[in-house]
Amino acid sequence: MNIFRHYWTIFKYALKGNSGYYQAREYMADVLIEELGEFIDLRGKKVLDIGGERGEFCKILFEKRNCQAINLEPQKLDFVHKTIRGTVDKLPFKNGAFDLVLLRGVLQHIPTDKKLKSLREMRRVLKKGGIAYIMIPPWWSPLSGQELKPFQYFGFPLAKHFSNTIMGRKISAKDLAELGLWPMTFGSTMRYIKKANFKILKTTDILGRMHFSTKIPIAREVLINSAGFILRK
Repeated sequence: MNIFRHYWTIFKYALKGNSGYYQAREYMADVLIEELGEFIDLRGKKVLDIGGERGEFCKILFEKRNCQAINLEPQKLDFVHKTIRGTVDKLPFKNGAFDLVLLRGVLQHIPTDKKLKSLREMRRVLKKGGIAYIMIPPWWSPLSGQELKPFQYFGFPLAKHFSNTIMGRKISAKDLAELGLWPMTFGSTMRYIKKANFKILKTTDILGRMHFSTKIPIAREVLINSAGFILRK
């Protein structure tokens, strides 16, 4: 990938506001498809996207790689592609049902006591030698923090106070769990992946494309806004 062209593309979409946001999502979907292509030929493969919201990524996969893509969501939404209702800790599929399983921006919303079980469920429904992909926003990076961004560094009480008073938000939750957040760091994600017996094939800096930074312990926690983990069963 031409890194300068990548940055220029992201910058152009950012200037467009909300309309550019959806164009950027499709562009980043293309980037991910290309990256996964290093490890799996996606054409005709069976893919599960866990927590893929309206199923937009599955729709792109279906159209561009003719994948048998299935979206999994626990809530009722205005879906644009084939979707099954369910949760990651109890996947409603048989062992070895998929060639590729995706968990993008979901792990930080899974309660701590269900994280390892969820990753093991992902592994269970993968075929032998199948590929898994996990994306997280490391909690201490500037663009993470969810509703508390950019004040997550101060701990929940102060972050909530600053978010409400400075940013004009209306956060009433008493703790992170009430916000549906169980933050993940790059290091903690690595530990869960290893406990679930996945083999790590590649770690990536999804937005910045500075993949070497994923090998630097402190830098990867604060400089990477979206970290990707490509795994094999």
